[in-house]
Amino acid sequence: MDVTELVNILNGLNDEDLDMRLYFTRKKPSGRYQSYSPTIDPGLQKEIKDIVKSAVERVQEVEQRPFSPIGTIEGCIETYAPNEVTSFNDILESLNDDFVNRQEIPPEEIGKLTFYCLKITIDEGDILFFRRVTKFNKLSKGGFFGKFTNGDFQKLDNTLLGIDSNVDIVIFGGEMLILNHISLERIFSIQDQYQEKASQTLDLVSRTDRITNFEQFREDCLSDGRVTRALTKLLNEENRMNQVFENFENVIQVIDIFGLNIELEDENTKLVYEEKSQLLDITRLMRDSFYRTWINNRDGLDEGV
Repeated sequence: MDVTELVNILNGLNDEDLDMRLYFTRKKPSGRYQSYSPTIDPGLQKEIKDIVKSAVERVQEVEQRPFSPIGTIEGCIETYAPNEVTSFNDILESLNDDFVNRQEIPPEEIGKLTFYCLKITIDEGDILFFRRVTKFNKLSKGGFFGKFTNGDFQKLDNTLLGIDSNVDIVIFGGEMLILNHISLERIFSIQDQYQEKASQTLDLVSRTDRITNFEQFREDCLSDGRVTRALTKLLNEENRMNQVFENFENVIQVIDIFGLNIELEDENTKLVYEEKSQLLDITRLMRDSFYRTWINNRDGLDEGV
């Protein structure tokens, strides 16, 4: 995403004629999203616009990398295609005028809201800014917030929500810019998506017939969040994984060099899976994460998994 272009667009907006909507959203137990869209005071609209503009200005010179399920590189932000996020259309639907609740947010709902979305509509389309909500309930066990009203100090209840100076995700022109990696998972609830893609990867692994006790291996993989993220990424590296199993003699050599706790059977043609402690090492083998440097012949491990 061209962040400088986006900043220029925001700078060029007429503060007296902003086409802006603010939505607060939660995911219901049914899996559907419920959004509320209260009216915004005109003066507050400009303030909110300045907040998101400042947030994207701060990342104009930051390196952008494609999104990786296993984590981002420090000092980088990530890009992704919104249509790659399974829940994205469901969230958009909840923002649609036919579904969004324009009435006052019920007090019992406020504590359940998980993120807000600011939508600014321009000639080129909608700019969406997502941010997890800040809830002022951290003092609930040991104190409270208060305010002065007509000289009296009054306790504030825990139905307050905060809008801070940060933005987690920006979507514009069919592109997604991820400023906060973990927020993509929290806002769009993509843990289920990781499970689905990890299952697809495991189907491919099963066909190679290189791992014994495979059904237990599958079950243990899908119960480990770190492994499901690695398997999700591996789905886009299918050729690498196939080459690993086709060059199985190199797999045997890596097991020996790095002293991995993995046994072999069937004339050294299969990995023996026995317990969860082996999950990461087997996943690293499938991702070809072990290496030797060219200059010093130093053995190493890609810590991405």
